[in-house]
Formats: sequence, structure tokens, C-alpha cells
Amino acid sequence: MTDRRTLLAAGAGLLLGGLPARALARSAALNCGPTGSATAGPFYVANSPSTMEINLLRAAGTPLRVSGRVLGGRNGDSALAGARIELWHADAEGRYHPEDNGDISAYRPDEINLRGQVVADAEGRFAFTSIVPGHYGNRRRHLHWRLVADGHRALVTQTYWLDERGGSMERSDPVDRNPEDCRWLDFRRADGGVTGEVVFVLRPLA
Repeated sequence: MTDRRTLLAAGAGLLLGGLPARALARSAALNCGPTGSATAGPFYVANSPSTMEINLLRAAGTPLRVSGRVLGGRNGDSALAGARIELWHADAEGRYHPEDNGDISAYRPDEINLRGQVVADAEGRFAFTSIVPGHYGNRRRHLHWRLVADGHRALVTQTYWLDERGGSMERSDPVDRNPEDCRWLDFRRADGGVTGEVVFVLRPLA
């Protein structure tokens, strides 16, 4: 899988092989292009908590850290400082909290978990910590995302586990068929959990 690690390094704003982070960001944009959309699913709750740690109720599960960058602009390689990133997903048993939708104001604090939002820094970087989701029905293991940035189209999408690509769960999953390479995340073992990186490229409004 040529260039995959280069793309991940770009997402973290790192240097690789002496290339500046902006050059790597351009490589990510050229290889992936604008990030594809996917359904929000039935359990999107608006105005989720502003927090990097979204396992608010300390649900049991394997620790997860996912970080990345949000890019945009004419060439898809400009960092989108101030972009708002929302993440939500199922718990280790494949259940959402809540298994419903609407606005967060309709729920008690103890009904909300594994949902949150952060704002990208000056380099478009962000990170979340949580737990690894289980399989929801016949869906591949996945994370839900919603991204909003000034001057760009809002994006709702999903990302997947690279080690499940081509497996039985992918074949049986009827949702979001054939996502592009950059939405398959290469999660690695680290510090008793898993860590992965992602690059999102938003489309400008004009």
C-alpha cells in the first residue's frame, strides 16, 4: 500500500523523509482527493459535548486514539484552522448512546456517551480518545464523522478499520459501498490500546 504511511504522517503534520508537512498534505490531497460522504445513520445527536475524550461514562473497551488533519482550499492542501469535527460511534457491544437522534438537550447526561466535538488547531489538527466500537448489526466496524469549516461544504462521512477490508463484514455491509482508500484507517497497537490517523479533505463552496 504505497504512500499510506506518507498520508498518515501528513495528517499528523509530521515530517517524513525530509519533506515539509505542507508537501505531505498536498500528497494526501492528490492521492485521496475530497473525502467521500456517507450516511449519518439513525443515531446522530446534534450539539454533542465539546470534548476530546468522548468516553464520558467510562464504558468498558479497548482504548482508542484517533488523530488527523482537516484540509481544504482550491488544491485541497490548505489546513482548515477552526474546523469543527464531530465524532460518534457504537460501544464495544455495538450499541449507541442514545439509540436515537435529535438534540442533546433532549437527553440526560447519563444517556450521552461516545459522542463529542473538537475544533481543529492552526494546522488543522485534531484528536479524540475513546474506545474501539463493536459491530453494529451487519455493519463493518466504523466511526461516524461530521465536519464543518468556513468556506467549505459540510461533510458527513464514515471511516473503517483497514484490517477488516476484504473480509466477511465488508462483504455483508450494505452501507457505503466502496469507500476510498483514505477512509480505511490503519489502527496500530499502542499503550494498551489502538491508535490511528486520518486526513479529511473538504470541498470549497466555490
